[in-house]
Amino acid sequence: MLASFKQLFSRGSIEHFVADVRSRVSEDSNVLTTGDPGFAEANERWTDIDRKKPAVIVQPVSEDDVVVLVKAAHEAKFPVVPATGGHSPWSTIEDGMIIDLSKFKDVSVDASQHKVAVRGGVLMKELQIALSEKHQFTTVANGNTVGAIPYMIGGGISSYTPLIGYACENILSARIVVANGEVIIASETENSDLLWAIRGAGQFFGIVTELVLRTHDPSLMGPDGVRQLGTIFYPPDRASEVCSVLRNVVSANDHASAGHFMVMNDPDKGRILMVAAQYFGTGPELQATFQPLIDMNPLDHIHQPSTFEKHSDHLAWMCPKGEFKRFSQTGLTSINPENFSRLVDLHRELLETLPGTERSVFTIEWHTKTPDHGPREAETSFGLKNIDTWLNILTWYNDPSIHEQVLRFDKRAQEIMRTDTNEDAFISYTNTSRSDPISHRYKDPAAVEKLKELKRRWDPQGCFTKELL
Repeated sequence: MLASFKQLFSRGSIEHFVADVRSRVSEDSNVLTTGDPGFAEANERWTDIDRKKPAVIVQPVSEDDVVVLVKAAHEAKFPVVPATGGHSPWSTIEDGMIIDLSKFKDVSVDASQHKVAVRGGVLMKELQIALSEKHQFTTVANGNTVGAIPYMIGGGISSYTPLIGYACENILSARIVVANGEVIIASETENSDLLWAIRGAGQFFGIVTELVLRTHDPSLMGPDGVRQLGTIFYPPDRASEVCSVLRNVVSANDHASAGHFMVMNDPDKGRILMVAAQYFGTGPELQATFQPLIDMNPLDHIHQPSTFEKHSDHLAWMCPKGEFKRFSQTGLTSINPENFSRLVDLHRELLETLPGTERSVFTIEWHTKTPDHGPREAETSFGLKNIDTWLNILTWYNDPSIHEQVLRFDKRAQEIMRTDTNEDAFISYTNTSRSDPISHRYKDPAAVEKLKELKRRWDPQGCFTKELL
């Protein structure tokens, strides 16, 4: 049986560790313990589910500070996790140390070379602004407050996947602080096997302090770098027929699009179906492509152009910290209208059974096929890059007493959408699950063995999780 933190560390030894850390980091860094001004705020997260209370939160201001902190934790065998945007379930820890990268951040864009260097705790919106100012774009998440680096190294599902692949496919190089505090450069010419691992499983090998990403000309999105958004609304009882038409539209190979087909609860209209499409082309082309859905006499439909800088602004309502939110992503082998209709019924059952869950949203996310050239040619450890359809379950509530009941609805949603799928084809997104079998997250057994060998080489004691050991 593993010894607990309190068995290994007395109050005195914890205080000694904190004092040692405080003496070694730069004076502009924050070292926060319980009761210090700023500790409670620094420990706030996107969700309060499983939010833990660390012994110390350190906010470094440089890579050198990160090195000092990792070395100190390694020497003392003190548990440590990094945190950026506070969305990850694994960026919180009981009693150990959180390395909060929010004060260490920088973005350097080289538009002439189509590259951007992202450092430390840069958030998605900050990256979008910096790239937009230089007329560039890359793969980003659907959330302004998501940490850019953790998102990229975990795979990086994106609305821009049909154009330029997943985020990890756009990683050109990285700087990573490994368990002994050494800074390792991973690129195509230096530690290329570690670069392969960072592209999709980077969170298991150390703290990535910098990524250099491939950037792209916004003209790929459409004229003047503008993408087209189309939003179409239907009543919930039309789930199956709308899903059937949508499946035919997105399976065509004559356009690039991505989007979400969701059931949600509108405060004014009640439960409603919404198709939120993102089309890469002109407004008339969007209209022509999705005309079959418009011809179904929807409750309403809206067309609005948008820029890369404003990519996720419409989802700002999902970003506030606190309350109880859980987000899971499950890969699907196809869009199944019958299964989606059952999912819509399950959403109604959730809201009727558990009052206070009205902000929960069940979604199918789709991407049309990514071209085989360009970023898709990059070798990555991410085993899910050919998955174009995902089930996204957002549950949101205030009452902690219903945790287990809500979790059962989440599991039932996955079961419904996996109906008629063999278990060996089950897919769980690597950045939202570590409880499912590893074969659901990394589909190539040879890749898993290679990741395990790299884990033994770079983090043999499991400083950055015991995953892969």
